[in-house]
Amino acid sequence: MRDYAKNEWRNLKKTGKAWKVERFIALIGVACPSQKNIFPARAAETIKPIIDGGSDARLWDDDDSQHRHSTVYIQLPTPAPANHYRLSVLIIPVPESMPKYQITSRLASNIDQHWRNNPNPPAWHDGYSVSFTIPDKQWITSNYTDSDLIARQNGERKSATWGRGGSFGIRERVRAQLIELAFQQWKRQAYRPYERFAIIAGIAYPYGVKTADPDNAAETVNTILHSGTRIGAWPDVNSQHCRGVAFVRLPNLMTGNHMVRLFVFPVPENFQMAQSIAESSIDAWGEHDRRMR
Repeated sequence: MRDYAKNEWRNLKKTGKAWKVERFIALIGVACPSQKNIFPARAAETIKPIIDGGSDARLWDDDDSQHRHSTVYIQLPTPAPANHYRLSVLIIPVPESMPKYQITSRLASNIDQHWRNNPNPPAWHDGYSVSFTIPDKQWITSNYTDSDLIARQNGERKSATWGRGGSFGIRERVRAQLIELAFQQWKRQAYRPYERFAIIAGIAYPYGVKTADPDNAAETVNTILHSGTRIGAWPDVNSQHCRGVAFVRLPNLMTGNHMVRLFVFPVPENFQMAQSIAESSIDAWGEHDRRMR
């Protein structure tokens, strides 16, 4: 997959359809082979080698959070062919300074603009945030094999070997523990049920972590979101209700835990996440250019 993506990126680069960027948002569109609503962030594992292929083609210096500011997942309106999935990757450059683009504030501001002309905005129309502290034993990322998860139950960071064969079912058990942990933390926080919403998932790493790719934590975030369905924060997390999920890195914690902070925003029925991200980028570049004059 990575080699395939690298060749595709290189061909786009040669024809002038792709070029090097310093700091960017990766907007990922996902289409499944039917018209049903899906949860597009489940494609995070497939996207990893595609983004890595862009690094190999030297379209960006690295795909860590200093360069790939955010990865956003949405569902495409047209289904993929039978027995296939279709992915679109839109790279949106964003300012690195004057001002430095931050999706948490920019997207919130753009969504607020959508509500300004609405005579009947919902309660809490400016959204809310909820936070979840996750200990090592329940933290799941795409970088951890099942053997790693077993090692972490015993206080180790990673498994000494790969695939010992004795880890069957561990991922499901850890996920079940995480669902219950998140459910208990949901109960201690204020939230507002929305019919349609967009989410920014902020990932805070333990003290000392340097480079990181926040959407590697998609499995943990997805589990927390499904726990939100259980408690009644939303009807479901498929694209009929959740119009998009953006992953972004937050400052490190001063402890050994991880934290997921969900910024949840209600959105109008005609809201398009891709359009909102593009508009927020254009606004940021406009402000950048004014400051540079």
